Amino acid sequence: MKLWNVKTHLDLTTAAVLWVSDFHLAGGHREDLNECESNPCSQECANVYGSYQCYCRRGYQLSDVDGITCEDIDECALPTGGHICAYRCNNVPGSFQCTCPSSGYKLASNARNCQDIDECVTETHTCSHNETCFNIQGGFRCLSLECPENYRKSGDNRCERLPCHHNKECQSLPLRITSYHLSFPTNIQVPIDIFRMGPSSVVPGDKIQLSITSGNEEGVFAAKNVNSHSGVVSMQKPITEPRDLLLTVQMQLFRHGTVTAFVAKLSVFVSAQL
Repeated sequence: MKLWNVKTHLDLTTAAVLWVSDFHLAGGHREDLNECESNPCSQECANVYGSYQCYCRRGYQLSDVDGITCEDIDECALPTGGHICAYRCNNVPGSFQCTCPSSGYKLASNARNCQDIDECVTETHTCSHNETCFNIQGGFRCLSLECPENYRKSGDNRCERLPCHHNKECQSLPLRITSYHLSFPTNIQVPIDIFRMGPSSVVPGDKIQLSITSGNEEGVFAAKNVNSHSGVVSMQKPITEPRDLLLTVQMQLFRHGTVTAFVAKLSVFVSAQL
């Protein structure tokens, strides 16, 4: 006796063979076979009327070759794989793992982004007692302030000029030298203002002149006056590689017919952007 599969568009002989393999006769009635009992699929099997269907667990896909074998999906190689992890994607069977650089970062709670470790807060830095720890993205710097001759420390980041006692050469020196520390990732969008400088108090008639006197040989930065008592330093060109830069910025204050100079030492730490 031939049994016809009216649900397929196969030829009659093939259809009959498929039905015979999927059914057996019991007491004159056609009864469905549960093919999943023989474990035909490599992972999961669902019995359907007259046949069965293989399916895979998350992170796997059915092979195009046999339709029963589950193959691992390499999530890192997918077109969107480059956006799965902030730093690096590693494929594992059925899933993937994100990793961060070996030092300076830890995996965030979402298991995809990398979070900077503040070594200065966690006290995992290597700075001495005479140095100040400054955290940057992915690391830290040990800083120390040394005042030049004719200056004395007046804070953690400031040197004040000593009294000149009618020494004209001394009077031409900057009244104050202050250190500032800035941290930026590579390829920051430019132009961007990074530092503002002006006198602590404003007197009518004041004028200033801001200039970069050293550290800008490549023309990455520029200084300009905003108004008569304020100026800014801006980054004009992108920095594509991590590096440390030291800028010397001088502000000349013209007040009541005299000129007083102030100097800002800008330590710019450019770190790799993940």
